[in-house]
Amino acid sequence: MQKIDSESLTHITEYLFNRREAILNNWRMACENDDKLSKVSSLTRQEFNNLMPVILDILEQRLLGLPPQEDLSYVAGGHGLHRWHKALALIETMRELNHLSEILYRELETYEELFADTDKSLLLYVHREITSVLQETFTASVQKYDELQRLHAAGRLTTLESALETMNELARERGNILRKSSHDLRGSVSIASSAATLLQLQELTDDDRQMYLEMLNRNLANVQSMLTELMDLSRLESGQEALQIGPVDVSQLLRELVEGAQGMAREHRIILKVDGPDSLTVQTDSTKLRRIAQNLLVNALSYSSLDSDKKGIVSVSWSLQGSYHWVLSIQDSGPGISGAVTKVLSEQLRPTVESTAVLGPDLAEPDQVLPVNIPEIPSGEELEAMSEAAPRGEGVGLQIVKHLCNMLHANLEVETQPGRGTLFRVRMPVSFPANK
Repeated sequence: MQKIDSESLTHITEYLFNRREAILNNWRMACENDDKLSKVSSLTRQEFNNLMPVILDILEQRLLGLPPQEDLSYVAGGHGLHRWHKALALIETMRELNHLSEILYRELETYEELFADTDKSLLLYVHREITSVLQETFTASVQKYDELQRLHAAGRLTTLESALETMNELARERGNILRKSSHDLRGSVSIASSAATLLQLQELTDDDRQMYLEMLNRNLANVQSMLTELMDLSRLESGQEALQIGPVDVSQLLRELVEGAQGMAREHRIILKVDGPDSLTVQTDSTKLRRIAQNLLVNALSYSSLDSDKKGIVSVSWSLQGSYHWVLSIQDSGPGISGAVTKVLSEQLRPTVESTAVLGPDLAEPDQVLPVNIPEIPSGEELEAMSEAAPRGEGVGLQIVKHLCNMLHANLEVETQPGRGTLFRVRMPVSFPANK
């Protein structure tokens, strides 16, 4: 290789240094004029240049045969990292570097025009060094992007695996709830079927006949209610429910609801208390709000009367919470609810909730549902005991309320202590979001 004159080499490096600001400005202008580099205009001068002045310093040091003060691969990788954080795709970073190489080659042509007696071998040497530096910059940037993409993919994989495991766990818990509901449904059908069979006996006394009729009606009502809940849950999960938002005086709505439930409370030997302002008008769906409150209230009344030795207590209260939210609370003195139910409610439909749970039936007139194959009929005493102890599945009703709360952008929280009772707290917006 022909020896390069050091004075000529110093001269061209000085020229490139003195032209650096123009080189960087022309580089940015070329990128801004590229319709495939739309993000460039949003970068400040410092952000756009980033580490390129350091890379040009390394080019100068190589031209002069000086030891580089910085590692080119490290600096170029840092430039690629910066572009990644600025949301530029790899192809965009490559296009930027292509524009820079064209600007530098054009400067060499300008230098040759200005200094016509320049040795061609000098220009070839400088051209080769520019190509080498930019090629290493290309390679380091690609490697950095590849590293970041692999890390990003690994992070996404971990997140997806975690989300999948959570979904599988919720599916298992939800399956347990539905299986329990199916078991409860089967139990009520079995009791109703047995009662219907016993009613056909000729030797029944009037008192026994009345007892079996009440048993039949009670369990058919349970069957009707559980089927209604399952249908409601299916309709909610399929998105078939629509919202009807308007001004609602929730104080009036809740007081009327509590007043209507006083008969059930007296029947179950429960003290039903109500506390709240005389008037509180909010924007919401009155029908869905009523369903939420009714389900929670019926649930509280049903489970607060399990101990016949003492009266249960159910408290319904509501209040304004700041300027943007109001809170409905229903607290009972029942046995508490299962951990599996609270887990499903707290994890599914995660917008802004903490722990959650709910319960309650939509009561309706029963239709007769009798199986064809009649199992072995228990005795009258056994059947009465089974009827009294027949459970109402709590999980489906609670999921219904959870879905309704989600539709109304409400937070549903639950606090429960075994043997002491459960508190449901529903936090709702005063004004329904217009864009929702």
